[in-house]
Amino acid sequence: MAQTSRRRILSPLATAQRRVAAPGSRSRRSLNDLRRALRGVHSYLPTPFHGNLEIDPEGMRQNAAFYAEAGVQPLSLVVAAGLGELFSLGFEEHREVVSAAADGGGGRLPVVAGVRGGYRFALRMARNAEEAGADAILIFPPAGGPQTLEGQRRYFTEIAQSVGIGVLLYPRTQRDDWSSLLEGLADLPNVMGFKDGSRGIDLGRSLGVRTRKRLVWTARGEEHALQALPAGATAYATSFASLAPRACHDFWRLGARGEAKGMETLFRERIAPLAAIRRQLPLPDRSPGFGVAAIKAALESLGRAGGSVRPPKLPIGPTAGIAEIAARYSELTQT
Repeated sequence: MAQTSRRRILSPLATAQRRVAAPGSRSRRSLNDLRRALRGVHSYLPTPFHGNLEIDPEGMRQNAAFYAEAGVQPLSLVVAAGLGELFSLGFEEHREVVSAAADGGGGRLPVVAGVRGGYRFALRMARNAEEAGADAILIFPPAGGPQTLEGQRRYFTEIAQSVGIGVLLYPRTQRDDWSSLLEGLADLPNVMGFKDGSRGIDLGRSLGVRTRKRLVWTARGEEHALQALPAGATAYATSFASLAPRACHDFWRLGARGEAKGMETLFRERIAPLAAIRRQLPLPDRSPGFGVAAIKAALESLGRAGGSVRPPKLPIGPTAGIAEIAARYSELTQT
């Protein structure tokens, strides 16, 4: 059975309507509006592949349109990032994936595109994302092993200044002086915020009042968000929103209000049960966090675009266990 037969097929008219304007030419939010829109849930989406491991842009377009039509806001779509197997994408593939997400989202949800690699590689990828219609980029730590703080400052600064769209930073967090780096980078007009990989609250709390107001502090995953949102973080990144966007939004909203006990209850009842899909993965992918293959298998079981994974990730076929968990706890309609 072809993969597309398990997915909702858009009518030719609906597809044509979504393609009236090229993604790169559609009007974007102002930087101030974008900063406000990024305060919420950052939904990390996998990159759909066909059975031959070629990218599936139409699958990405349909997935993005599905989330945009669901009406859950504030919600940002983060594509071609860690869960999106950015490390395995070529330049043209990266551009096509971002373009498909921007096209499907139709301007209703911000689209954030991952950027990583060596200096010239990352510069080209950032411009790629801007031209493809992304609202912002997420710059991953620079390649090349340990770097000085000043070297990383230059890396993030020059990439941010190469585009006119929003910029989110994902700095390494093994250092005690990251707050000084972020304080300086916050002066760049298009720097919107940072993803906090520390899994703690010290980095966010160490920022000055002005910087905290300007930068979107994004927690990494639900366990981190349980600490960070009540402590002042304004967004959180999750792969769960690809399966349960409303639950993730409600979890974020409780955190933004400082309702820690409510967050814990919601997480336990509506989000944590989805973690069981990870137990279907082969080792070593069965580790804390969420394996790309499991998320993709869950999406496929619900009629959405997912497909397999590219090496060195290990593939996983459809399993009754994943399908059962997804059907019970996700919010996606099976087709």
